[in-house]
Amino acid sequence: RNVSGAVDADTLTSLMARASGGRSGAPAAAAAATSRGAAGPTEKKQAKQSSTDRSQGRRESGTQSIAPVHIGCILLGAALAFCANLVLRDSLTSEFGKGTQTEFRGSEKPFSVDSSGGPWAFSTHPDMATEGFNWTQLSMSRAGNFPPTGAKYYTAEQVAERGQMWVWHTTFARSIPAVISGMAQELADRISRWTIDDFEREWGDKNVLVTYSPHANFQQGRLISNHEGRRLQLPGSALQPFSSFLDAVRAQRHDEHVSVQQSPNRNLDAFGLPDLPPNLEELVGHTIQARNLWVSTAPRTSVLHYDWQDSVLLQLSGTKRFTLIDPARLQTAYPAVMRIEKLERVSPGVYERKLTEREIDNFPLVNVTHPDYERFPLLRDAHIMTVDVPAGSALILPALWYHQVDSFAEPGQLNVAVNYWFQGHSLATRFYRTLRENVFINCTLPAPPGQPHLCRDSVLEG
Repeated sequence: RNVSGAVDADTLTSLMARASGGRSGAPAAAAAATSRGAAGPTEKKQAKQSSTDRSQGRRESGTQSIAPVHIGCILLGAALAFCANLVLRDSLTSEFGKGTQTEFRGSEKPFSVDSSGGPWAFSTHPDMATEGFNWTQLSMSRAGNFPPTGAKYYTAEQVAERGQMWVWHTTFARSIPAVISGMAQELADRISRWTIDDFEREWGDKNVLVTYSPHANFQQGRLISNHEGRRLQLPGSALQPFSSFLDAVRAQRHDEHVSVQQSPNRNLDAFGLPDLPPNLEELVGHTIQARNLWVSTAPRTSVLHYDWQDSVLLQLSGTKRFTLIDPARLQTAYPAVMRIEKLERVSPGVYERKLTEREIDNFPLVNVTHPDYERFPLLRDAHIMTVDVPAGSALILPALWYHQVDSFAEPGQLNVAVNYWFQGHSLATRFYRTLRENVFINCTLPAPPGQPHLCRDSVLEG
């Protein structure tokens, strides 16, 4: 992360070149394109001949053309990304207001930061001007994409009839979540009826990563000290037979919670589960990144975070509730960078904290279910929606959507789901990724002398 200072013209040129994949040059056809609608037969013939000549020239010179509209999208995306955190400083409370020149020591050498930039002073470009990017305009431009329900709701029959690319264009390409009912109904009908003994018989000898936590919230942020900054507390995992997880479930301890975080297998054949989501194999299969098996007792909460990849979740037993924040208003969640604190299980119910130097950047500061609007006023402008995913349904979740996941199940039942992550490479995802990389609060740095830490705990956190 660059915290060295302002962005000059050369840097902007570099950003634009990187956003366009390093390609340069564009066909000089924009003027012709704007007048085609009024052209007569002769003009159309001339335009067609001109286009043919240009195409022939490109083939002879060995260059590749880029459509003008694509060039426009690329340059617009780069310009917006360049201005991503300009307006943020003026929209914060006085707590994040004026400050003094403060020197902090980083991992390599000391650097100075003007703390008048508030929490965004440690962003990639802290010395940008204080006006430019319009978050409200960005989010309102997407308002027409969402139905009154927030997320979209489809059926497995619609997907089978209209095809996988229809799903792509109406969800991932536009960065809109969707619930598809019946997508995993056959699997859910089978697994949701299993007892603990059935799970033992079917999966007991399979190795999985088992995670133990003293809290129902499996991740928790906390301020270590004004000097150390804020850490994200993550429970440790151990590779164990699925039967060990079931033993912990049977023990029914009140001082710890247990879950299967994922399967270490590269495929899910051993569990009798599909390697790709039904009816979306072609969409997901070419760029599949990971497959996860989630199994837990209830209640269990995975606190607000985002994933870098597009994903499809199949709910096989129990229900999951997703609380979502639109990435078009990602600054309202107060994106943050923290170091990790591991909770290692010493014995049942006994844990040991271990500080690490590893950083994590996909967990924000806000608590979406216990909002502290005094500390985080921008959260009032967040586009938040709640989506329930029952057994047999699938959730389409585009990359970079903040989501908190609460898992529920009937007494004696386990919550079971399968996740598939893949790289969809939509323009929306690339744009939001660029914004996210340039807007964050660095919670690893110490607080200025005599001031409270920007990443301190909220009194309302649950």
